[in-house]
Amino acid sequence: MSDPRKTPLSAMHEKLGGKMVDFENWYMPVKFDGTSVSDEHLWTREHCGIFDICHMTEFMLEGPDCIPYLKHMMSNSINIVDNQAQYQHMCYPEGGVVDDLYIYRESAEKFRIIANAQTYETEGKDFNWLTEHIENFKVSLEDLSLKRARFAVQGKETIKLLNPLTDVDLYPMKRFRWTYANLKTSEGDIPIFCSRTGYTGVDNNKTGEEAIASYEISCDAKFAELLYQTFLDMGAKPIGLGARDSLRLECCFALYGNDINRNITSIEANLGWVVKPKEDAHFIGEEVLLKQKSEGTARISVGLNLVGKGILRDGYKIFAGSNEIGFITSGAYGPSVGKTIALALIKKEYSKVGTELEVEIRSKRKKVVVVTTPFWKQE
Repeated sequence: MSDPRKTPLSAMHEKLGGKMVDFENWYMPVKFDGTSVSDEHLWTREHCGIFDICHMTEFMLEGPDCIPYLKHMMSNSINIVDNQAQYQHMCYPEGGVVDDLYIYRESAEKFRIIANAQTYETEGKDFNWLTEHIENFKVSLEDLSLKRARFAVQGKETIKLLNPLTDVDLYPMKRFRWTYANLKTSEGDIPIFCSRTGYTGVDNNKTGEEAIASYEISCDAKFAELLYQTFLDMGAKPIGLGARDSLRLECCFALYGNDINRNITSIEANLGWVVKPKEDAHFIGEEVLLKQKSEGTARISVGLNLVGKGILRDGYKIFAGSNEIGFITSGAYGPSVGKTIALALIKKEYSKVGTELEVEIRSKRKKVVVVTTPFWKQE
């Protein structure tokens, strides 16, 4: 295994006291000195946190066949307008998930795609999958991943802090919309791509002065440190991967590799809303997924609360009596809800809310209860 790749912000993370780890072959902070994962989690919920997401991938798709091509590649509808974003799954023919991602429409012939981390030296999985299936579609795909830097600016106070720095008024912008803007810094204005999206759930879906909104921002990589410092100066605090995970888990946002992957389909993950038939196109994996959507699946993702103390980790086995019925896909302590929570893939007959089951933790059984999801929702 090669040394983990560093983002343009790695040196700043070290100066800020980041506890650095290898994440998907990227050198990333799990938390920062003087705080805990819970501290960073709660700060983001109530104030504003800045996340380095430079490890994620970014592509630009252009050409007259963008929409037909995306209809073929993505499981969700492509029914979005200019300056709108949409959550998507790319799937294998067998129904498993290649990756989950967002597409951003600039025009019928130009879309931005932002997806999960990939290891450039070994796979380039998403880029390869997309290019391999261009076939006769009149489109071109450019990999911008290393040319640009990406940030998640999330939290209750984000719009109040960010809006004075942009030359575009963010208050009227709805959720799942995006804009180009210029951001004021100590060294002049920087052009940015700014979308009202994020993986923390801190968004009340309102506009105007009542808006609680979070954003994801992309800029030229050469501006990465300057932009990061600008966010810190405006009052945001640096947040690591630990809080990013607990924030998204409380909202039941799927983590690729854990909750969805080649062996766990969108339907099994309880994300059937992202699988839609298209009148004039067929998408990869459609036959399997639409059958699962109409007929159901033998296993399904559920939310669990641990009864008593302990932490639930991915891979822990779930039991109903002596029968092994599934496993944890994601687990953590949820600081906003004050409980140990998890997503688990279990046999469907045990998925009713209120069902008591057991989890095996270091050869001991502990009680868990199936609960409604999401665990936390923005008021």
